[in-house]
Amino acid sequence: MASLQSVAGRLGRLLPRRPPAPSTWLYAAWTAAWFLLALLLTFPHDLVVRHWADELQRDSGWQIRYGEVWLRPWSGYHLSDARLIAPGKDAEPWIAAEQVVLSPSWLTLFGRGGFPLAMSGSAYGGSVSGSVGRSGALDLEWSGLRLADYPHLTRLVEGRWAGEISGEIHLGGQGDLRTLEGRGKVRLRDGALTQGKAQGFVIPDLHFASGDGEFEFKAGRLDVRSLKLSGAEIDAELRGQIYWLGAGSVPLVSATLGLRPVPGAPAGLEPLLMLLHRNQRPPDGTYSFTLYGPLGAVRVR
Repeated sequence: MASLQSVAGRLGRLLPRRPPAPSTWLYAAWTAAWFLLALLLTFPHDLVVRHWADELQRDSGWQIRYGEVWLRPWSGYHLSDARLIAPGKDAEPWIAAEQVVLSPSWLTLFGRGGFPLAMSGSAYGGSVSGSVGRSGALDLEWSGLRLADYPHLTRLVEGRWAGEISGEIHLGGQGDLRTLEGRGKVRLRDGALTQGKAQGFVIPDLHFASGDGEFEFKAGRLDVRSLKLSGAEIDAELRGQIYWLGAGSVPLVSATLGLRPVPGAPAGLEPLLMLLHRNQRPPDGTYSFTLYGPLGAVRVR
């Protein structure tokens, strides 16, 4: 018993005689706050974002380029002038956003990865938001994207484009294009093409009140199951595939575009379609054209 009392006495001398004063706790909290602030200010945030971009390029061949990176602890990493560039020699970005916000897990600071990674941004007058999971799962929504601000459309068909695009896509897999699977939807509102030209021919002004499409991604292939546009002068429907053949390869397009003039269409519209259709009028009134070639340099025949 005496030995136990002796040990207890020694341990008692190691404990504080009284609880720490409130000022001590405040000082400790103040020191910890300054330490966290210094860590956030000195942490190489650009290297974190560059690591994510390098992983994407290694796995898919697509590149992410951006202007500046800064961190706001309450929202995440902010990237200015962010651009997504497809594999190949075409340096024109497929997506360009004024600003993108990436909100990783706080485990990123301790080298444990940043997933799930939430994202949001502003592009082409609209907004984009979604998330990416560690296994490659992707959930993305967009709304209010203006066709007039998207330069790739004028490369496909010259003219003045109008309208707004919204939609969503949900993918799951293991981060490899061959394992990703999922579906998506796209919607068009108040679309139009005016002052248009195709293969040197003037296209009568076209107006589309609405459009809806569905697509599916599986086995490295994007299937456009149906994209229908209802217009005042012409109805259009697009079906086909975009093939992703592997990391670093340029996606290939193989699709069919059907165009059907509606009653009351401009007089010069159907003669133009006949000329592009080898001077043949289809029995059902729908002119069919094939779209083919690498993404970004699609040809029509």
